[in-house]
Amino acid sequence: MFDPMFIAFGLYCFILFSIGIFFYAKNTNQASFSLGNRSLNYWLTAIAAQASDMSDWLFMGFPGLIYAVGFSGAWFAFGLALFMFLTWQFIAPKLREQTEQYQAVTLTDFFAKKVLDRSNYIKMVSGFLCLYFFTFYIAAGIVGIGKAFEIIFEIPYHQGIFIGLIMSLTYTALGGLLAVAWSNLLQGTFLLACIMFVPIYVTITKLNGFTHAYNSLKLFGTEFNSFWPTSGIIGTIMAILKWGPGYFGQPHILINFMGINKTEHISKAKIVGCTWQILALSSAILVGIVGKLMLFPTLENRELVFIVMVKQIFPPFFAGIILCSIIAATVSTINIQSLISASLITDDLLIPILKQSPSEKTKLLLTRLAIFIIPSLSLIIAYHENYTVLDLVLYAWSGLGCTFGAIVVACLYSKTITRMGILAGLFSGAITAILWPLNGSIPVLIAGYIINFITIKTVSKITQ
Repeated sequence: MFDPMFIAFGLYCFILFSIGIFFYAKNTNQASFSLGNRSLNYWLTAIAAQASDMSDWLFMGFPGLIYAVGFSGAWFAFGLALFMFLTWQFIAPKLREQTEQYQAVTLTDFFAKKVLDRSNYIKMVSGFLCLYFFTFYIAAGIVGIGKAFEIIFEIPYHQGIFIGLIMSLTYTALGGLLAVAWSNLLQGTFLLACIMFVPIYVTITKLNGFTHAYNSLKLFGTEFNSFWPTSGIIGTIMAILKWGPGYFGQPHILINFMGINKTEHISKAKIVGCTWQILALSSAILVGIVGKLMLFPTLENRELVFIVMVKQIFPPFFAGIILCSIIAATVSTINIQSLISASLITDDLLIPILKQSPSEKTKLLLTRLAIFIIPSLSLIIAYHENYTVLDLVLYAWSGLGCTFGAIVVACLYSKTITRMGILAGLFSGAITAILWPLNGSIPVLIAGYIINFITIKTVSKITQ
């Protein structure tokens, strides 16, 4: 007899592979494979950008945080929503215009062409640093997939991470950015529906309505129910700045802006994307709160609050469909990061060391093969189960933000930035991210941005 949950998962996989196969023939060169020939409409751009942002952090890391600390954890979500809006408003339009102007396929390619770097040092250094942090980011997704398969389907963790990774990379290698964007549109819509439905349904059917659930929260004390961190206004500001500023430097999100068909459509995409994000983050907060009421104190791993709650409440087939949303959130991030990693390996590391540029057909083949390289390294990190999803995502997110955020802003808005300024900024931002404590009193992103901006401006002025 077939397990209903496996049938639900099989339907999900069939849809993903169908999308990859459909777009396989449409990729005739590397530009179409990596950037979709800048043909994405605003709905695709909006949902794909947001879906590639959230990953399993939305279902596991963030609800787990709310489960542990209460409403004060919502300030992290406020910081994300605020800075994502700022990214749509001030980064997306200029990035779309200027990357087309310079015919840049990747973010690192844009940096190099912006300052006429013919030495390829900028592409190689920025490509290497991006790949380094992507290794940890993809590892976070693999850990999430492994835990999800272990709890949902009772598949051992080490088998689950292989299954999830192969599933994600196969259709990405087939269809490129078009397949990733269309699958992320479907997955983003699907996961939003699931994360909104579950806490509302549980509150109404299992907790006797919202009023009764709200009154029951008093059992957890004033600290859990307070929106203000115990560290006061300074702690609130730091909570906002711990994640939000990282948006300016996330290549897997910025590439969606580069691929939209028209710059003037970004304003429409902004409305769709920000609405999606606010609904998703609000629902994740509700998952943590409802899970606290329903599962406390029996839940051993707080990051599994959504999974355990769904398995306890819904019939197997329906639970399988809902829990595929976690896999969808994870896959939507892994696939875009793997695609960017492949482009970086091909364009920024491999081609510069070749004596002559390969043909478009060869480039496309190399990029497809390179998709499997960085996830294979990430698999080594995830294999030992020594890290939580939240810690891995925070490290990678902060690293990318510190390394690239200030440089993106400088390239888009400064007319005095130089090649040496960008190189110095890359090193200073990356070193700060690696050495600065993640849970220090001052968020690593703030330290990284300040040091990076000062370095870029100073070195650019000296080498003008």
